Amino acid sequence: MKYVALGLAVLVVAAVVVGCGGAKKGGTAKSNAYGKAIPADMAVTTAKEILTNAQAWEGKDVLVAGKITSECPSGGWVWVQDSTGQVYVNMHPTNVFIPQHVGKNVRAMGKVVLDSGQPSVVGYGLELK
Repeated sequence: MKYVALGLAVLVVAAVVVGCGGAKKGGTAKSNAYGKAIPADMAVTTAKEILTNAQAWEGKDVLVAGKITSECPSGGWVWVQDSTGQVYVNMHPTNVFIPQHVGKNVRAMGKVVLDSGQPSVVGYGLELK
């Protein structure tokens, strides 16, 4: 009975540690790139452009760049702040996870989606700066 309780405790701790994500996909300590590679010639789209004209951007690929202001404990989503606003980038659907880097600069590539009229980006490529 004692070993069963210990085993259950280990499983609960493992579930809590995994938290809001799974294993990190892509990237190395050297590259700081995660998921798909961001094309060198891809233009940055500002948060303001996405937030003020969300329907026009829906379904389109974008590159947002700025500072990480908030991050999932397991690195499955980030809020990216540029000089014009803040955009939510969710990597959970694409299984891309990054280490904790709140306050650091990031470039995030993904597709704009609308949820109840609110835009966000489903990220599939990130570079930490």
